[in-house]
Amino acid sequence: MVIAFVASTQVYAISFSVSRAISAPVDKVWEVISNVENETQYLPVVEPMKNIDKITIERVVTISLGPQNNTSHQLVSIYPEEKKIETNFTEGLITGTKMLKLEPIYENKSEVSVIWNFDISSGLNVSRGIAEADLKQATIDAVRSITKAAESL
Repeated sequence: MVIAFVASTQVYAISFSVSRAISAPVDKVWEVISNVENETQYLPVVEPMKNIDKITIERVVTISLGPQNNTSHQLVSIYPEEKKIETNFTEGLITGTKMLKLEPIYENKSEVSVIWNFDISSGLNVSRGIAEADLKQATIDAVRSITKAAESL
């Protein structure tokens, strides 16, 4: 597993990525991650969500990290040919993007990467470091859960 953290001074306040090799073919891993209706199974900080529009996957998500009743408006784009999912956080305490991408390593092995570029609301400046650490840990845990689910298919 590779974890990289870069503080960005340009467009986004915080960027980091988490990557992990998975002993499963890309198609098996894609089967797990492309079912965004079940995202709560591997990302426990996301509570049951309400998808508003299933064509562009517009949704409102309650996030259990941070203040109570922290909701996030998101637009999710799924790119099956490129094996990636991009989530744009357009409203809420976190704004920015999360990119989840798969790459084949060889026939029965894949790599999943989650890349975050986001800003945390100015109301959370005091706890910015804690929020970042919590989100990073939640992402590491999610990648582990995706790995377990894909390797058990």
